[in-house]
Amino acid sequence: MKTTKWLVLGLSCALALAAEGPRGTVPRAAADKYAAHAEQKGVAIGASLLTAREAGKVFTTEVDRCCMVVEVALYPPKDGLTEVSLDDFSLRIVGQDIANKPSSAELVAGKLHRKAEPEPPHGKDVTISPTVGIGYETGGVDPVTGQRRPGGVVTSTGVGVGIGGGGGRPPRPGASEADRRTMELELREKGLPEGAASAPVAGYLYFSQLRQKKAKYQLEYTVNGERVVLPL
Repeated sequence: MKTTKWLVLGLSCALALAAEGPRGTVPRAAADKYAAHAEQKGVAIGASLLTAREAGKVFTTEVDRCCMVVEVALYPPKDGLTEVSLDDFSLRIVGQDIANKPSSAELVAGKLHRKAEPEPPHGKDVTISPTVGIGYETGGVDPVTGQRRPGGVVTSTGVGVGIGGGGGRPPRPGASEADRRTMELELREKGLPEGAASAPVAGYLYFSQLRQKKAKYQLEYTVNGERVVLPL
């Protein structure tokens, strides 16, 4: 009980600190520094589709198990504002009519959590107890160098499972409720920030689909009522 209490308290503090810190990624110098880029009505956009290996380096969360990840940067017009909304983006396989909208951090974390949950053996008692602590370090600005520090999960969490009083295999990573909240925290912090932007913003979009071999994808962005297509 004490372990669970401190685990929840630590996670609550991490969530509070993350809410105060910056979100997204640091935009590159210009839109053309991304794999795909375009400009429409003064708003420039750059985008890159992450491979599974790249996603593994960026995220502690195994987001590639359920989603495709696209890094996006928006550059508002000089002395102007751009309203950033996830609803303005979609990912489409070239030549197909159906496109997918980005998923929220909460939805993606929920999907990964459900995939990680083990099925308990029928007719046997299952005892669950925390095994390790949890921690998350938010991004911020280094007061000495002035450089932005990336955030991320600094420790992992999990639970031990005992079956029939004689022990048993532990669940797969991500199976505890604390794991789900930690994944959501990381995905939210690194996601594309929404709202009015007067300066360049960047972050990741999560599309709940798995990459198909040999398929070609395009990111579609609607700005001021007009659609911009970026081949990925």
